[in-house]
Amino acid sequence: MFYFFLFLLSVFAYLFNLSSYPLLSPFVSLINRLLMPVMEFKAQTTRRVQDLVNTYVFLVDTQKRNRKLVEEVNALSLKVSELEGCKRELLQLKGLMEEPPTVEYTLAGVVAYDPSGRDEFMLLDKGKRDGLEEGFVVAHRNVFLGIVDQVYAGTSRVRTVWSDNLHVSATAGGKNYIYRGGFPKGSLLHVAQEDELKKGEKVFLRSLRLPPLEIGEVYEVYPSGEQFFKRVEVKPYGDVRRVDFVLVLRRRL
Repeated sequence: MFYFFLFLLSVFAYLFNLSSYPLLSPFVSLINRLLMPVMEFKAQTTRRVQDLVNTYVFLVDTQKRNRKLVEEVNALSLKVSELEGCKRELLQLKGLMEEPPTVEYTLAGVVAYDPSGRDEFMLLDKGKRDGLEEGFVVAHRNVFLGIVDQVYAGTSRVRTVWSDNLHVSATAGGKNYIYRGGFPKGSLLHVAQEDELKKGEKVFLRSLRLPPLEIGEVYEVYPSGEQFFKRVEVKPYGDVRRVDFVLVLRRRL
């Protein structure tokens, strides 16, 4: 209140030019000296408040920019992830197409696997609309994966080399057999006791109309109690869950 009163006196002295009067000049000078610290403090306070306001505005602007940058970084990370996925798909496609089969085929994507974990079947994103039919052979590069056994409008199901219900003609060691699927191992049927199949011997799909496709290799040969045949286990090469794309060969066995 006191300084406010001095401020009013100073304004009054300025308006009426009281400092020009010799008797009042010392009084006006005293008032100005008393008000000077207050005015300086006010000026400093004003500058500090202005600096704080500017700092606040800068921080708010920086925060907005940081949020925008975070959003841009997240968007770029998503794009990088998508590009990596595309890169993996392209590499897999390149692997599929290095040696194009001599028969007509359809490139299909794998959309689902056997939920039981036995990998007995997989679902493809191609179906009747794409010309697929039951009995078509499914392969990945030079490896036999299975047979199309159910076809729908836009999807189809493949019975894989791990399925107990898969039976196909096969060759191993220069002789013909029947390969029966199974998990975790398949087997060769009707292997004569005198047939000299060894562990590691490759087993191929047998077909007159298709290129040779590998089913797997002999895992173990066991002596059998039967008089004519012995038991032969086969380890399939087809790793169904590592495959994203397959070739559906438009041929039946």
